[in-house]
Amino acid sequence: MAIPSGPSRVTVPSVAAVVPAVVPVETRLTVHWRYLRLPGALAAALIGQAILEAAPRRDIMPVPGILLYVLALALVGWALWRDDVGLLRPPGAEAISNDAPARVTWLGVGAVLAVMAFVTSGGNTFRVITLVTWFGAVGSILLAFWEGENPIRRAARSAVEWLRRPWLSMALDGWALAFWAALGVGVFFRFAYLSTIPLDMWSDQAEKLLDVADVLAGRYAIYFPRNTGREAIQMYMAAATARLFGTGVSFLTLKLGTAFVGWLTLPFIYGFGRELADRRVGLAAMTLAGVAMWPNVISRTGLRFPLYAVFAAAALYFLLRGLRRHSRNEILLSALVAGFGLHGYSPARVLPFVLAAGILIYMLHPVARGQRGRLVVWSLAAALLGLVVFLPLLRVALEMPDNFLFRSLSRLGTAERPLPGAPLAILLSNLWNGLAMFNWNSGQIWVVSIAGKPVLDWITAALFVLGVALCIVRYARRRHWLDLFAILSIPLLMAPSILSLAFPGENPAPNRASAAMVPVFAVAGWALVAVADSIHAASPGRKGKAIAAGWVAGLLALASLNNYALTFNEFYGNYRRSSWNTYEGGQVIAAYARSIGTYESAHVVPYPFWWDTRLVGIQAGQPLTDYALARENLDSIAFEPGPLLILFHADDIETSDRLKGLFPHGQLRTYDSAEEGHDFMIYFVPERAGTP
Repeated sequence: MAIPSGPSRVTVPSVAAVVPAVVPVETRLTVHWRYLRLPGALAAALIGQAILEAAPRRDIMPVPGILLYVLALALVGWALWRDDVGLLRPPGAEAISNDAPARVTWLGVGAVLAVMAFVTSGGNTFRVITLVTWFGAVGSILLAFWEGENPIRRAARSAVEWLRRPWLSMALDGWALAFWAALGVGVFFRFAYLSTIPLDMWSDQAEKLLDVADVLAGRYAIYFPRNTGREAIQMYMAAATARLFGTGVSFLTLKLGTAFVGWLTLPFIYGFGRELADRRVGLAAMTLAGVAMWPNVISRTGLRFPLYAVFAAAALYFLLRGLRRHSRNEILLSALVAGFGLHGYSPARVLPFVLAAGILIYMLHPVARGQRGRLVVWSLAAALLGLVVFLPLLRVALEMPDNFLFRSLSRLGTAERPLPGAPLAILLSNLWNGLAMFNWNSGQIWVVSIAGKPVLDWITAALFVLGVALCIVRYARRRHWLDLFAILSIPLLMAPSILSLAFPGENPAPNRASAAMVPVFAVAGWALVAVADSIHAASPGRKGKAIAAGWVAGLLALASLNNYALTFNEFYGNYRRSSWNTYEGGQVIAAYARSIGTYESAHVVPYPFWWDTRLVGIQAGQPLTDYALARENLDSIAFEPGPLLILFHADDIETSDRLKGLFPHGQLRTYDSAEEGHDFMIYFVPERAGTP
């Protein structure tokens, strides 16, 4: 078979004809050094803050730390003056309000119900008729001024439509995942080891649990007068927790509620940060607040402290959003939240003044041109709504003014003691000490802070200072009202601590200043985003973006690890050393009662500056039992049929001798506490034959 022959010559195309021209790729990392002034400022601030934290004395700031902060602020000013990075703009203004007239019918109904709620609030008691008329009045006044369709009617229609055609839709993008991941980290920091950190209580928790027991027993107070008076929300929240989770009248019951409130604050901090700049700032602020020791610690005490922060965060978010969008409805929601906040924690009494200051600052700026008149009307409507929410407490304040106002007046004035100096001098000193708690010294209140250390970790503290500088520069250049309000809101929200003129040693009080965390973490988050933007601007492109993202992730990881150590190691170690070990005493009594004795045959001999014997009963699972038996009353148990268990202080020699005389066959031993210096004595009297 003949094989066909091919062409005598094969032409091979050139490589250039086959392979497209290759565009040279720049493999080097291009850096525009001018954009690194802001990251340099952060580096200087971080080193300066580390020096401040390491200072051995709390009465003298180390000069190198101060100089590094001065350098950092100078670099911030230089960077922004040269437009190294654009100042973030807050979300643009909107105009969604139609300024609709009030619904007169609902206003009349609300007025009638408000009078009835006030009248039926007498005797400091919530009755069914009180709750019905009170909530009815609040709802009616809200509907009277609400713009647009009646929200109740709209919700009912939506519910009916959904029942006819049920559907469920869920969409998650990268941003949503980041948001929920940050909230998830906040859940861990609020609830991890909650049953044991902290472990022991102090007397304030005993007072709260007695109030909770009153609620569970059917006594529904509007204001709880124990221990100079307490607002009601926590008591009812704890009673509901005890019933829902079966945790009883216990420390854990208190902590579950306050930890949840602390976590609930985070989304509103996100909202505040988003209104201040953009959603990246909101996410950074929420993440920093989620891991931070300060909000974590005050959420774990089982006291009302986080209630101030959560109501302030929500009220401030609605205020900023309402002013930006010219939304009467959101201004009303701000007042509604602030009104309920007055039923939470007494420092929240400053909230109406902070909101009023925000509206005033807004009205003094050009952005309010053409809006001032109706904003005054809206503010009056919001004030009326807030007053209606406050009505039951107003009745209490009129019936028992001394108790209702004592805590405030005793700190601000001379109700308890004379002022220790000139009022203005004390105020200025308190202002300085209060603002210094973020970077220098958070005071000596060991139950809510690490005494003598800043309330912020060293990374967040440095970011906070840079964030304040950013607010000041943006205000100087753009005169945006929000920057001025963000800065001024910090001392305003700290007023319950700063205004402790009669007791300046109680300032700074991180618990009374807890609402300041909202603007504090927001401006810190802004600084973090601004530095990331500068790094990206210094090296545009994917590599620069990756470096910026890595820088942010690294700082957040370091902040998380640092705050973990601060909260779960350093704070808790200091707390254990400073608190009395009533948990161990309660466990000894519980073990004795479950084995050879009874709860009724156990006793604790009081000793000065030692255990609150009510706490021993709570920790033993007997919340309404006070185990105190004074030394002089030991004779009263001399003829009780054994066995007996008596706990007393390790230094109480008189009680030891007395017990040996009364019960010569008793057994004395020392309980070796897990915490040094907290040992106590156990005297066990076995069952005695022939005891009458």
